[in-house]
Amino acid sequence: MAERVHAGAVVKILHVIDNFGYGGAELLLATLNGVAAEAGLDLSVACLGPRTPERSVTLPLLTDAGLDPRFIGVHRLLDPAALWKIRRTIRESGCDVVHAHLGYAGILVPPAARLAGVPCVTTLHHEPPPWQPRADRIKEWLWVRSAERGAALVWVSEAARTAGAKVVPPRRKTWRVLHNGVDLSRFTPDGTRALPADIDVPPGAPVVTVVAALREPKGHEVALRAWPRVREKVPGAVLLIVGHGPHEAALRAAAGAGVVFAGSRTDVPQILAGSTMALLPSLTEALPTTLIEAAASGLAVVATTVGGTAETVEHGRTGLLVPPGDPDALADAVVELLLDPDRRTGYGSAGRRLAEDRFDLRRWVRNLAELYTDAITGPSPTSRGAVAP
Repeated sequence: MAERVHAGAVVKILHVIDNFGYGGAELLLATLNGVAAEAGLDLSVACLGPRTPERSVTLPLLTDAGLDPRFIGVHRLLDPAALWKIRRTIRESGCDVVHAHLGYAGILVPPAARLAGVPCVTTLHHEPPPWQPRADRIKEWLWVRSAERGAALVWVSEAARTAGAKVVPPRRKTWRVLHNGVDLSRFTPDGTRALPADIDVPPGAPVVTVVAALREPKGHEVALRAWPRVREKVPGAVLLIVGHGPHEAALRAAAGAGVVFAGSRTDVPQILAGSTMALLPSLTEALPTTLIEAAASGLAVVATTVGGTAETVEHGRTGLLVPPGDPDALADAVVELLLDPDRRTGYGSAGRRLAEDRFDLRRWVRNLAELYTDAITGPSPTSRGAVAP
């Protein structure tokens, strides 16, 4: 396949993801396609499972992004026809490289790609926890061992790679760290602050915004416990929660005064532009895109010392980091920044520079293009995967 890579060549990439649910990986692919052509990439995307409402949440977004989404129809991990279904999809796509995302795709796509004679890259978008039930440890082992047999196993942060190595030590030299990118042009740090008119927040209120799926690992409950303490010191402060997910009903029931739920939104850049600062109280993170977007918007940030968060927020320079699960520490950090506008401004400016230096979308797509070229010009899929000494 080396003859396919030459000046001006278009490289076709099929991305295979577990599902088209509401998650960071799906949104990243839609963003990526906006600049892929600049790097000579032609992208399409496939969902590993069959078409269901739960697996189709971001289908309109991916379709509008021009990714030609399709469903492979694998019903379960032990589906006896899984590899052949994936192999057929890979061949029908005519791709030069297949890129798997998330765990189940990471297990099934690399061997199917070998059957199809196409090199495979896998990105694992999570941070493996050091302690987990036996069944989860087995899944983690399968995810990593299968993924590392392809051309590259990509971790989205150094923290995620380090955590992965503690749980499943690397056997091959295919492990890579590649930060995801953000389209910085969509986010304006110019001081223009106006929330969308349909968000019910009193004019002039300090707005602390959390953009995250409403799932337990995102730590929304900690922010809700912290919020009465924040409002004691900063009356009228609003906690704006953007996103949806399985914990929404429980979170709404636990919310007190000064908490506004905005639901799932497509105008996150405008919401961030109208916010005073950003917050992410996560209990675990591999690489929080929402914090990169906040930095790109020139916002100071309060976040937790988990996973790859410290690669997106520099404590005391672009924001404040506090221990996870500690509502008092979280409240104190938020109050500290709400009461110090000059410090917020300084952190926001430094955050924008950090986003430009480390997380620019076009840099990310260039790095991916180089990774794909290496996959194509490297050993054939049937011979790849020698054990590292």
